[in-house]
Amino acid sequence: MGMESKEMTSSNVDKNETKPDEDSKKGSCCLLADKIPARYILSGVFFLGIISLVTIRNGFSVAIVVMVNSSSSATPANQSAAIYQLCPSSGSGNTSTQNEEGELEWSKSLRGTLLGAYYYGYIITQVVGGVLEQKLGGKIVYGTGILAIAALDALGPVASRTSPWAMFAVRFTMGLVSGVLFPTMYGVLGRWAPPTERTRLLAFCYIGLPIGNFINYPLASFLAAELGWDAIFYVPGAFAAAWLVVWLLLAYDSPAKHPRILEEEQKYIEESTGVKVQQKPRVPWLKVFSSLPAWALIVGQFYSNWSKYFLLTQLPNYMKNVLGFNIRTNGLLSALPFLLEMVSMLASSVAADRLIQGGKIPKVWIRRVIVITGCIGMVTCGLVLANLSGCNPFVAVALLCLLQAFYALTTSGMRAVHVEFAPRFSGVTFALANTAGTLPGIFAPLLVGFITENDPTLGAWMKIFYIGAALQGLGGIFTVVFMRTDVQPWALGEGDEPNINDKAKELAGSKDLIIANEHTEMSTQGIEMFVTKL
Repeated sequence: MGMESKEMTSSNVDKNETKPDEDSKKGSCCLLADKIPARYILSGVFFLGIISLVTIRNGFSVAIVVMVNSSSSATPANQSAAIYQLCPSSGSGNTSTQNEEGELEWSKSLRGTLLGAYYYGYIITQVVGGVLEQKLGGKIVYGTGILAIAALDALGPVASRTSPWAMFAVRFTMGLVSGVLFPTMYGVLGRWAPPTERTRLLAFCYIGLPIGNFINYPLASFLAAELGWDAIFYVPGAFAAAWLVVWLLLAYDSPAKHPRILEEEQKYIEESTGVKVQQKPRVPWLKVFSSLPAWALIVGQFYSNWSKYFLLTQLPNYMKNVLGFNIRTNGLLSALPFLLEMVSMLASSVAADRLIQGGKIPKVWIRRVIVITGCIGMVTCGLVLANLSGCNPFVAVALLCLLQAFYALTTSGMRAVHVEFAPRFSGVTFALANTAGTLPGIFAPLLVGFITENDPTLGAWMKIFYIGAALQGLGGIFTVVFMRTDVQPWALGEGDEPNINDKAKELAGSKDLIIANEHTEMSTQGIEMFVTKL
């Protein structure tokens, strides 16, 4: 009895000694963080960060409409200035633009250059972002990046009044900094997102893009009308500062580094991603560049982003100077395509994950069908816009909304593939793809400025829509043919399992997945536990 009593006492002591450690592991800074899985909280913080980024970077496309005195720009000798106002006023929603002229005298081609300046810098640092995330960690890179962009944007009013090239320098530097953000997000999610949840977690982050634009256009238009265009450069920075506090409290580079994650969730994430040992892998650049599946995503990012960047840089311009809407109506209608984009992105991502979990259709074909649907839709909308006869602004707006809804399918169709076919290097592969995807942000505003400078007619805009449709059609075919979802041999590291997706599919319908999601005890029978320290 004495021995038994001593053993029981010793056992109780051990339990008491380990309990504080477990409690500290499960402790949290707030009640909400105790109730929601850490991976969902991380996605939510990324979501808010993207909203902050979008409102900071895209306000300029609204501001430039009211910053500039468009009547001062060059007009062809054989055309009157009024011809550029292609759709006449049609009631209270549309008014003459004469009362909305700004103080700066920038030509159309110069405006196109300034709108593209952000993307000149953005394209340079995509790969740098993937490398920095691996070296420094996503928490430092992403948080510092958002803070720096907000500070730079606040220099906009002074820079624009000083010189258009000072404004170019500000926008260019903002692009340099923000180029690291999305590759960083992909790198972090590569360690946090279980295979069967990657589409929805990534989509939840990406929904910040349409929501950010849905907020940005009405907000920027309101600020311009009520407080002056200077306010567009200041107000979003306050939101970025508040977001940074949340980021510092709740974001971590990997489950192993999270001080409050439940052990069951950490175990589930680390086992389902298939990464078993700590590694600082060297990127196999030659194999990446010789991989057709990698090129499929690079080309896919380029063609799909054409419509995105056309809308981001030219939509307020198109709404005002072609469709004839005043600044208030301009902001509201410019937001509509992004509202539909949000709905489409969320619905398609949930549907994709459900089909993948069902296991009846090969994952690669689920992705391909979604890409095909989105591509055909974008090409069709572009062709109809190009051939839209007469002046029917509301039909044009409806088509632009549909165009953005079809674009949203690319998130569940191919953007999620980065963390599937190369989870270890997802930040790097996305950086390469986003480098190509940034080219439309440079060339779309330049193309619009070049074509409409001396030909401000509906015929000129018809050419622009035809060019976009051709790029999207050819790019979509290449992407569908060569895209793959299985982990590529060059993306496997020491201790990784080549059949990660098969294991994930097996877990998808099992009790383990449900238990892990509900944060109760996870059954580990027959599964080896691997603790990673990424």
